[in-house]
Amino acid sequence: MNLKKVLSLVLCVAMMLSVMVVGAGAAFSDQSKIKNTEAVDACTALNIIGGYPDGSFKPEGNITRAEVTKMICVALNGGKNPAVSTNTTPTFSDVRNNANAAWAEGYIESCYAQGIVSGVGGGKFAPNGNVTGVQLAKMLLVSLGYKSENEGFTGNAWATNVNVRAAQKGLYKGLEKMDTNAAITRDNAAQMVWNALNAYEVEYKTDLIAGADGKLSTQITVQDKLGLDGTSKITLLEDKYDAIALTGTLTRVKQDKGKSTYSITVKDPKYNGKDYTGADSKTKEISYTDVTKDYSDLLYQNVRVLVKPDSNGKDAVVYGVYATH
Repeated sequence: MNLKKVLSLVLCVAMMLSVMVVGAGAAFSDQSKIKNTEAVDACTALNIIGGYPDGSFKPEGNITRAEVTKMICVALNGGKNPAVSTNTTPTFSDVRNNANAAWAEGYIESCYAQGIVSGVGGGKFAPNGNVTGVQLAKMLLVSLGYKSENEGFTGNAWATNVNVRAAQKGLYKGLEKMDTNAAITRDNAAQMVWNALNAYEVEYKTDLIAGADGKLSTQITVQDKLGLDGTSKITLLEDKYDAIALTGTLTRVKQDKGKSTYSITVKDPKYNGKDYTGADSKTKEISYTDVTKDYSDLLYQNVRVLVKPDSNGKDAVVYGVYATH
């Protein structure tokens, strides 16, 4: 084979691989404008964020303070719209009578009660105002279990303290160049929410410490929350959706007989860097049926599978399959 043919073949393969990765999961009319494709796809599959009636996602658009309260309430309720209520006297004076924000009053009240959001002063919430990156980070950190009063998320230095914690928990992963003080785009908001879902929840531990004088004092520390077994840590995704993110090689995609769904097989699946215990011990594979999308364009690639494992007689639910990079 001459050099020209070799180069032609290499170029052809490269173009095919490019199409395979970009084509996976294309769901919106402006999909090519979305930078955080996995995050947007995952948050859409988890019912946290969605597109517009015209089929677009508008990744460069902004998220309002009202919209983000619904996103968080739905995420904390496992993707289902929670039953929220309103107070006889509203907490904020600029929500109930606001034609563009009255719909969100229940979500705002719920997030306020949980310490996830606060007002902007003067008894107002500014529901139609944009959310900045650091504001969203604070909301997500509280959703993970952090307490504002313990972490200094209020007061003059709140933004600095939030940014430090957010970086530690990986909320800015993939967004290192983002201006956290600027209004966040829908694209980047999805990435931050996805990062939070894959972060470990936290809890506070109180210990009695004896000083040099023998007097006892209380010491409060924050630590990653442990699961029911008392040893494994638990992510927000696991807690609220009973879902996990596996990695492995996609080796099979086949349409289910007589259905519009598909079966997939993942070779050498791993979870948190370790062999996944749910895989077949002999073949080191795991298969799922009734997958709603055709992921043939990801065959033989390393992928991440967002799945709710089978339990209590219920079959597994695959939310999405994504190429890893």
